[in-house]
Amino acid sequence: MKNVEIKLYEKITNLIEKYYKIIFFAILMLAIILNTYRLGEVPSGVHVDEAGMTYDAYCIANYGVDRFLKHLPVYFINFGGGQNALYTYLTAIVIKIVGFYNETIIRIPALILSVIEVIIAYFLVKEFKGKKQGLFFMFLVTIMPWHIMKSRWGLESYLLSPMFLFSIYSLVKAVKSGKMWSYALSGLIFGITLYTYALSYIIIPVFLLLTLIYLLIKKKVKFKQIIVFCIPLIILALPLILMLMVQRGWIDEIDGFITIPKLHKNRLGEISISRISHNIKYLKYVFINPLIDYNGIEGFGPLYPLGTILMGLGLIITIVKIIRNNILIAQKKVEKSKEIDLSVIMLFAFISNFILCYLTELNINKANGIYISATYFIFVTLMAIKKKAKTIFTIITFILVMYFVMFIKEYFMTFANKYYAYFDNGDIDVIEYVRSTELKDRKLCTDINYIYSLYANPISPYEFYENIKVVKVPDGIEVIGYGNYIRYIDLENLEDDAVYITYNKDTANKIEETGFKKEKYTRYYILYK
Repeated sequence: MKNVEIKLYEKITNLIEKYYKIIFFAILMLAIILNTYRLGEVPSGVHVDEAGMTYDAYCIANYGVDRFLKHLPVYFINFGGGQNALYTYLTAIVIKIVGFYNETIIRIPALILSVIEVIIAYFLVKEFKGKKQGLFFMFLVTIMPWHIMKSRWGLESYLLSPMFLFSIYSLVKAVKSGKMWSYALSGLIFGITLYTYALSYIIIPVFLLLTLIYLLIKKKVKFKQIIVFCIPLIILALPLILMLMVQRGWIDEIDGFITIPKLHKNRLGEISISRISHNIKYLKYVFINPLIDYNGIEGFGPLYPLGTILMGLGLIITIVKIIRNNILIAQKKVEKSKEIDLSVIMLFAFISNFILCYLTELNINKANGIYISATYFIFVTLMAIKKKAKTIFTIITFILVMYFVMFIKEYFMTFANKYYAYFDNGDIDVIEYVRSTELKDRKLCTDINYIYSLYANPISPYEFYENIKVVKVPDGIEVIGYGNYIRYIDLENLEDDAVYITYNKDTANKIEETGFKKEKYTRYYILYK
């Protein structure tokens, strides 16, 4: 039986070797299909941060300023607490090229970078372990829930995942080539990655500190190469360092060719080492089930339940192997390897993201940078099992594929038809409906975020800013509308000439009792006199 098993795997290996290009493109096509199928429909509706990003991208593409008239900001104000810049600028480029936007258009940057991500996943593992293992890792990344779900909508922080992988790969290639230009390019890519998500300000320094120390110990990098690497990284990091100084009040807002803005709200308190015991409880939402339902599907999680177990085993295997090798080297039983170990690099990637669970309340989107290394440790476990028991490896791989099939069915059939908080789910439609009637010129009071009005009918940022309406809140100021659009319903001071839109039945009934006509439109109530 053992001989039959070995011969079967030899045949499979030979087939993979012979047709690996076809297999590569088959996996790539699977990734493209998973990312493009019903892209503008699933997830359904526009997330509030997608809408904010889109209007700012529209403003940048057409006017060179954001909605608050900040010229090329390094960090967008959005709803007051800030929004990372890279996705907005990529979307602005797409809007400039095609001349319009819709749900599909604004998700193109996520789609493109996620498809490239599976390609780079292949090349990274191929660099160390050969093309057959590279193909298998590429396949694992492609079928994981975290990769599929984050690839299909324009939440800017989700760009951390692909850009962090690109950064790691660029550094590996720089080390292997030893060329100065490749170190400069790698520093540039790491610098761009800082603009994907504010939490990268912690992740990237920790990863680079660990990795560069490791490379120096291995004598794989020279100080002059580190300097060349750091120059573009520091240049790109400097505006963000100044931005943090502006938020602290150490320096004033900087207006110039680029803007380093003062945010309307201070969110620096979200990162704190004083709440470790509280923050670490959120770890279960990172690997088991989602805290926010649009980030993951209960029962599948970001890695599937089996994948989470395999990830844990892979971490143990990797750490034990590193400790064992160092003990053997210390005992002079084996020679110290001069080659870098991908498992060590990926362990540093995992640690640099995992450290966030001690600093903030994590969820899937906040922790998205960890999943490429988490998937790698699933791969490590499966390769270890394959080496010892190929039949068990086949069974486990088959179970993961079955999880994938069930997940796809759930995602495109059930998930697609649910209402999720912070997505518009008809908000835009009802605004457009009211604006198509004789009520269009009246004051509009609603509990719908003003950004959906701007998303549906984008206006000049100069017109928006001239008519902006704000209120003071404990941590700063908050925009509640513009012109005749107010995101607030004051039941004590109803205005006869105003139109009220709400999805709250009790609120609608109270307004109706004062003599307003009530009209039902989808899940909303429209009230007017």
